Amino acid sequence: MLQNKFFRLCIGIILVLIIFNLMDRVGYLFSPLLMMCQTLFVPILISGFLYYMIRPLVNFLEKKGIKRAVGTLLIYFVITSLTVLFVVAFGPMLQAQIENFVTNVPELVESTKVQIEKLQQNRLLAAYFTKDHGDLSTKVAEYVNNAITYATNYLSDMVSFMTSILLLITTIPIILYYLLIGGHKAMENVVGMLPKGYTHVARETLEEIDGVLSGYIIGRIIISVCLGALIYVGFLVIGLPYPLLLAIIVAVTNLIPFIGPIIGAVPALIVAFTQSYPMMMWVALLIIVVQQLDDTLLAPHVFGKRMDVHPLTIVLLLLVGENLAGILGMLLAIPVYMVVKIVLLRINRLFVFRYE
Repeated sequence: MLQNKFFRLCIGIILVLIIFNLMDRVGYLFSPLLMMCQTLFVPILISGFLYYMIRPLVNFLEKKGIKRAVGTLLIYFVITSLTVLFVVAFGPMLQAQIENFVTNVPELVESTKVQIEKLQQNRLLAAYFTKDHGDLSTKVAEYVNNAITYATNYLSDMVSFMTSILLLITTIPIILYYLLIGGHKAMENVVGMLPKGYTHVARETLEEIDGVLSGYIIGRIIISVCLGALIYVGFLVIGLPYPLLLAIIVAVTNLIPFIGPIIGAVPALIVAFTQSYPMMMWVALLIIVVQQLDDTLLAPHVFGKRMDVHPLTIVLLLLVGENLAGILGMLLAIPVYMVVKIVLLRINRLFVFRYE
């Protein structure tokens, strides 16, 4: 009976469940470790994200004969200089747009009511508005106001969740530095701790995971930056208020695949709607055109065949991720899924190969 594969699998599952049950019963012993993980999770996550972005530059400098430590410090200097230039060039503009937007929220809500009232007076649409919907403008304005309040509170919660800016500023560069100068050795260290019969498979699995994560993260950054730049230029051309702020929102939300551009387009469409109907149409057309350029030109060349995930799977993963951890869960859902998928496929191949 012990030679039966199904029986061994059942025994393994039972043992895992017993271990989880015992860990739950003595959970108080792990509370300090859990607290430490919660404190370091965000800095380590951001450091890992930046690691995959900067690592190609460090590798390039190393091939040119520059040591990794010196190359990392050189890249730090360049990034710091570019950040300072960006803040000097666009910081005052962005700050002014944020302050104006917060100050003008009541006017935006009132403008929304006015536009809805004009919409109700349109002859072509008047037949669709019954007496029960006569207060539609007030209801829509209330929804807009609630949405703005919710978004503001959500951002405030995210800021508080990230503990403090000082912690991030001081810990992320240190963690990232050691990842860049020693991260390439981590794979061999992990493989070296495994039995010899599994080292080859483990190395191939880790290399595949590393390649997929690197391609996904770098690809999303490149696409988001390009899309944000195009959107910003387009908003300037059509004269949309708060162009830099709204373009940054679109670029950041585009990090969330598939539905991110839709989320990012909502604030721009609301602001455009408060201006005029043609402005809203121009914004919608601009976002659609830029998104099509992204889907047809940028994404295929940046991602290639690495993003081998069905659109329906992406939507389901994003829904689960949002339910578990909000926006952070949506950002991590696809990378975690790809890593788990690679590991499970490797385990399945190894299991079939050994027991055929």
